Amino acid sequence: MSKKERAANRTERAAEIQVQQARRERDRKMLIVAVVVVVLAAVVAAGVLLSGRDDAAPAASGSAPKATASGQSLVVGNDPSAATKIVIYEDFLCPYCRELETSSRGFLRTDAKKGAVQVEYRPFHLLQDDYSTLALTAWAAVLKNGTPAQALKFHDLLYDNQPYESDTNKPGIDDLVALAKKAGVTDSTVLDAMKQPDQAFVDAADAAAQKANVQGTPTVLVNGKQLDGASIADLSDQLKKLGAQG
Repeated sequence: MSKKERAANRTERAAEIQVQQARRERDRKMLIVAVVVVVLAAVVAAGVLLSGRDDAAPAASGSAPKATASGQSLVVGNDPSAATKIVIYEDFLCPYCRELETSSRGFLRTDAKKGAVQVEYRPFHLLQDDYSTLALTAWAAVLKNGTPAQALKFHDLLYDNQPYESDTNKPGIDDLVALAKKAGVTDSTVLDAMKQPDQAFVDAADAAAQKANVQGTPTVLVNGKQLDGASIADLSDQLKKLGAQG
């Protein structure tokens, strides 16, 4: 082979090596990109699983405070002589009620357990939507036939899983029964009662709200006096300060 031919071969071989190196570098970069995409997808998925609904209400630390059924309401607090008595009129479909529940549940339950406050939940039917009545009567069945602890847990789950007012396919009674089971209700008598209308309970709860001159939800009373706030966040802040003072 002549010197000229050997030089040509070297040039050709060098070009082949450069092509192979370029291909390997391209494959390496593609692999890195693929790995990054997979890792990012895993991080996003984990964040979704951990966060659930971003505004889900925090649970109070430790065991729940004592709960007691009282007519159409549920009283939460270990000390009936607590200096601060809080009454919350609410509708299970009201988004502002859910906002207040989300922002205040944790510290109210903690304060109630310490005996600093006593909290009374008084759900009633305000919004003109079938779900408002359905959720109220389902909760009433647990309040009347189950245990106060179950009624409290079911109350919380109704807000944690509250549909939007504009939803056209809101949860039905079977969905609410499933939530009640998550709240610890296993007695078939209670579960069957949830499926029955209870207009007497609705009327009594509505009458109590009207007697208290409740115009909207949530309405919060502190020692019998309505608590005014510029926003739900303001109401929550005021409630938190009450517990700190107790």
